[in-house]
This record gives sequence, C-alpha cells and structure tokens, in this order.
Amino acid sequence: KPLAKTRSSAADGKPDAIVVVDPLSTGARLAAEAQARGFLIVRVMSQAFPDELLSIIPAACGSLNWKATVMYDAANPGETVAALKALPVHLLGILVGCESGVECHDALTTAFGGFPSNGIEKSLTRRDKHPMGEAVRAAGLRAVKQKLCGSWADARAFCGDELKVQTGETGAWCVLKPCKSAGTDGVFIAKSLAEAEDKFGEIVGKENVFGETNAAVLVQEFMKGTEFVVDSVSVEGTHKCVAIWVYDKRPCNGAQFVYYSMDLYKSADGKREDALVKYVHGVLDALGVRHGPSHAEVMWLDAGDEPCLVEVGCRPHGGEGTFVDMAQPCIGYSQLSVMLDAVEKPYRFHRLPTRPQGITGGSSEVCLIAHQAGVLAGYPAAPKVRELKSYLCEELKAKVGDAVPLTVDFLTTPGSIMLVDDDAAQIEADKDEIHELCKHGLMDIIPASRLRLRSF
Repeated sequence: KPLAKTRSSAADGKPDAIVVVDPLSTGARLAAEAQARGFLIVRVMSQAFPDELLSIIPAACGSLNWKATVMYDAANPGETVAALKALPVHLLGILVGCESGVECHDALTTAFGGFPSNGIEKSLTRRDKHPMGEAVRAAGLRAVKQKLCGSWADARAFCGDELKVQTGETGAWCVLKPCKSAGTDGVFIAKSLAEAEDKFGEIVGKENVFGETNAAVLVQEFMKGTEFVVDSVSVEGTHKCVAIWVYDKRPCNGAQFVYYSMDLYKSADGKREDALVKYVHGVLDALGVRHGPSHAEVMWLDAGDEPCLVEVGCRPHGGEGTFVDMAQPCIGYSQLSVMLDAVEKPYRFHRLPTRPQGITGGSSEVCLIAHQAGVLAGYPAAPKVRELKSYLCEELKAKVGDAVPLTVDFLTTPGSIMLVDDDAAQIEADKDEIHELCKHGLMDIIPASRLRLRSF
C-alpha cells in the first residue's frame, strides 16, 4: 500500500507511532496497515525468535520500515518501558501481533500505564490452554473435559477412565496438545491408547513452534461437530464480533482432519451466529479480556447442539493475515482495521454492530494440499487458478526449491488461495477446481526418489 504522510498529533510535534508486540505473521500485516495510515511503527520482540519465524512476512506487507526494535526484558519490564519512552515519537497504542506476545503485551501495557491493558492477573489463563478451559468451566459455560498430564501414566488413566479411550479403535477418541502454541502445532488426535501414548511422546519435552519446551501435555475429549472461528475486538469490556468463519476439514494423506478451506460464515436466519457470539463473549468475560483482539475456535457439538470452546487466542486471527482480504470486501472492515480504529478513532468501534450485518457475497481461503512429498519445482497450473472467476489473491508459502512435506495440518500447507464473489455457488465451484488441480498439476513436486536418481 502507498504510505500516507507521517502523522503527528502531539503538541511537541513528535510523529505518531504504533507499537506492535511480536509482529510475526498477522502481526506484520497489522504493522503494515498502521504504516499505510501514516503511523511510524515500532516493534517489541518478546523473545529471540528463530530466523524461519522472523522471515514469515506476508507478501501483502510490502516493505516494513521499523522506526525502532526493542527487546523485551521479562525480568524487568520497566527497562522496556523506559526504552520505549525514550524514543523520539508520540506512542498512540501498544498492540499485540502474535500468540507468543500475549503475556508480554499484558505485562508491558500494565507497566507502561496510560494504555488499555487486560492486566497480568489472568495473563497465563489467556495463554495457557489448561487454566483457560478451567476458567470457562468456572464461569458456568460449556467447557471441554481435560487434564494436564506430566507423565504418560497420568494421561493413560484419564484417557481410559474418564474419556473411555480403548486399547483398540472401538472406543472414544482424544486430543493431545501443548498448553502453549499456535495453529495446529503439536496437536494430535488419537483413536486408541497406543496411539495416544505415541503422540504423548511426540509432544512432551519437545519445543513448540515458538521455541518453548512442552513440560506437560494437555489431554482433552475429542469433540465431534463443526468448528467455527469467532474473531472479535474489545474496548473497555465491550466486545464486537468482526467476523465468523467455518472450517472445512477432511481426511487426507493419512490424517483425519486436513484443512481444505476456511469460509466466511453466514446462515439464513442468523440464529447460530447469535449463539456463537453470545457464548464467545461470555468466554472473553471469564478470561478477563476487556481490551484488544481475540480469535476463538469453537466447536458446535453434534451431540448437545451447543457451542464449546476449543481455545481462544487473545491476539489477532493468524494465518499471515490473509483473512483481511476476504473480510474487507464482504463486511466492509476487518479485525485489523477495527484494532487501529479503536486507537485512532474510537467512535468507529462503538458504532459497529455486535456482529457483522448485511454481509455481501462470500469468501473462502482455500488451503493448497501437497499429495506427495518432495522438492517444489514450480506451480505450472497457477495461471489456471488465477483465471478463476472468484480468484482474489494468493499467499504461497512454499517457494521453488523448497522441500515440501505431505499436507497433514495447517502448518504443512504449501499456501492458500483467497476467493471472493457475490455468488456462493461460484466460490464452491472454484474451491473444488483448486483441489482437483492440487491432485493434478498445480504443483510440480519432485519426489526424493527421483532426486536420488538424478544425482547419478
């Protein structure tokens, strides 16, 4: 986006700036949106991240011109505050950009003073999935059955006695995951005790996507139903839902639930949206969320015909911020634009309905699926995709020459295609076409066996 003229609203003439804590993935997109509005951008890094994470800059961001980079000192947040106050800028807001920055953002805004903050009392509850679920249960809302297990013996007892997982695949299923992570990192579904034990060993003691060691494993009931995403922004305890999405997950490549798409959700009568929003905003109250963005994944249970929280991130919707391009044309605003409005022009936030009304058309983020592993040689059928009627844009994570694994979750998808159209049927047809092309020629992936033959 073209840069606007640098803004200044302070009496001393200092330029206005926005701080983004951990501007990774969508956080980078948030910084780009702030920069496009004419704000200088400052980044606070909650920790030292590996280069592969730092390099995840969505194509839509263009060039990010950081005014300053400040490393957060968890042992002494006051030092970080002093460093920010010493900058020759007028700080208008401190915003969280990524899951890893939630606790840092809470501590920093609390220590800084003068900026909206959720405080630190329930900070761990908003980041750690175990106390999160227990806080929801304590509030009288439907919560997932779960137990935090430091050993396989504890996990086995809970799986067998409480969840009724059997030695074979005839009983209930269970879910195993790290307490702190993002996306589908380290999340497994087990159909038997043997499989649960195997997956437990793959999580405990290992590092999550942010480089943190998993000291324990969260074991939960497997919830059968349809999974929704409810994105919101909160100001002074007032919550506004800014979009509702529904996941299309199917068995593929030996995995039970592979992301095929994420679609903007709109029912005929709006009753399910109302129920989802009421439930999620009750969850936010239970977690002490009064300010900022949230991204809640909720299962609409087949058995009880009711919503139940999977987990909520007190940060923007992830996935490189591609949702912005799908929400803006259909709704008229996005979670990121509302976050910035809440800082720059709060009246715009308060004028919003509790959830989007009058959605025009539809949109879908179609996840590309690699049906074989190998090295990516190119996207020969990409021109066909770009000619589809509902094609809007693309975010290709896998580059030519990259090693591409089989797609078994969101983290292993090579990229995604964003579709927007006035006709929902057109979007479904184009989505089907993309997935057929994934099987037949969209990506030229050279298997490792062929590479070995070429080396002779």
